[in-house]
Amino acid sequence: MHVTHAGPAMTVELSTGTLDLFVDGDTDVDAFCDVAARANPRRGFLIVSRVLGRHLPARPADMRATMDGLAARVGSDLPGPIVFLGMAETATALGQGCFAAWQARHPGAEAVYLQSSRQRVARAEIVARFEEGHSHATSHLVQIADPAIHAKVTEARSLVIVDDECSTGATFVAAATALLDAMPRLERIETCCITDWSDGGYLAAMPRPATARAIVSGRMRWSAAAAAPPAELAAGSNAPGAAPDAGMNSRTGLLRPESAQRAALTAAPGERVLVLGEGEHSYEALLVAEEIETQGGIAAVQCITRSPALLGGAMASKSTFRDSYGSGAPCFLYNMLGHAPDRVVIVSEVPADQQAEALAALAALGSSVPVDVMVCRYPAGGGQ
Repeated sequence: MHVTHAGPAMTVELSTGTLDLFVDGDTDVDAFCDVAARANPRRGFLIVSRVLGRHLPARPADMRATMDGLAARVGSDLPGPIVFLGMAETATALGQGCFAAWQARHPGAEAVYLQSSRQRVARAEIVARFEEGHSHATSHLVQIADPAIHAKVTEARSLVIVDDECSTGATFVAAATALLDAMPRLERIETCCITDWSDGGYLAAMPRPATARAIVSGRMRWSAAAAAPPAELAAGSNAPGAAPDAGMNSRTGLLRPESAQRAALTAAPGERVLVLGEGEHSYEALLVAEEIETQGGIAAVQCITRSPALLGGAMASKSTFRDSYGSGAPCFLYNMLGHAPDRVVIVSEVPADQQAEALAALAALGSSVPVDVMVCRYPAGGGQ
C-alpha cells in the first residue's frame, strides 16, 4: 500500500483500487482510521477505525473518549423520548457506549437503546428489517422483547443512529425508513459516526428532518482497479445466526447499559491483555478491558468479525474462526499480535471452540501466549 497526503486529502492505493479521502477542517484523520482492501465485489475498500476496538487493538480509554465525543455531539434540543440504534455488527459496542455516555450527560431523560442484529432472538418481535447493500452481511433485524420497551419506542419522537463509518448514508436511510412503522411519532433523526465521508448527500433522502454528526467528516472518491480480480463473498456470509437464550439484552432493547454475569478476571500489573469480543457481542469486551486496567494491566480490545478484509494496508495478519452463533458464516480476526499481548481473553456468550481456534491462530503467527474464555450470561430483562 502507498499513502500520500496533499493538504487535507489522503490518497490510499490498494490492490483493489484507489481511495481519495478529503477531510473537513484540520482533524487528524490518521488518529482515527486507517484503510484496507476488502474482499467484497460491492465495495473494495474498508475504513478501519483505530478507536473502535474491532480490526485494530484499541485502548479502553480511547474507546470511551470516542463514545463520549459522539454523545456530546447529539443535539441538545431533540424531542423525547429518544431511541438510540446501534448498527450491527461493527458498531454495537460503539452504540451502547454512546448511549451510556449520553445518559450520563442527560440523567433522567427518556431514552431507549435498540440494536440491529444478524442473530435471531426467539422470544422477540421483529419490528423492522433493512438491508445494507454494500456489506458482506446485508440483512439487519431490529427486535424488541419487552412490552415496556416497545411502548417507549412507539412514543419516541427522535431517532439517533450510531455507526462507526458512513460512506454514502444509504444504510442510514434504509434503517430510518424501516423504523417508521414502529415509531409513528418520529419527528427528528440524527446520525452519529466516527468518520463520515458522505458530505451529507443522503440527508435529503431521510424520511424525517435529519442532521449528521461525526468526529471526522469529509468526502471520498473510489476508483476500482481495472486489473483487480473480482472478489467473491464466501457462501453463508449473509446467513443469520441464533442468539443464545441467555444472550445480551441489547439485541432486544435496553433502558440503561447492561453488563454480563461472569467470573471476575485477575490481571497482573503491567500484564498486556488482548480482550476479544465476538461479532455483535463486543460491549462486554470493553467492560472486561476496563476491569483489567483497574488492576494495573494494559488492556486492548478487538473483535472476531464477519468482515472480509484482505491482507495489506491496515491488516498485518488475518486469522480465521468459525461463527459461534451457528450461521456458518466465515469469521476473522485481524492484527492479533498488534497489542503484543501476554494473554488473550475471549469474551463470549456462546462458548464453543474459541480457545482451540485462538491457540491455533497464535501458533500460526509464531506466538504461544495463553488464551482464556470468559463465559457471559445475561439475565432476562437485564439492563432495563
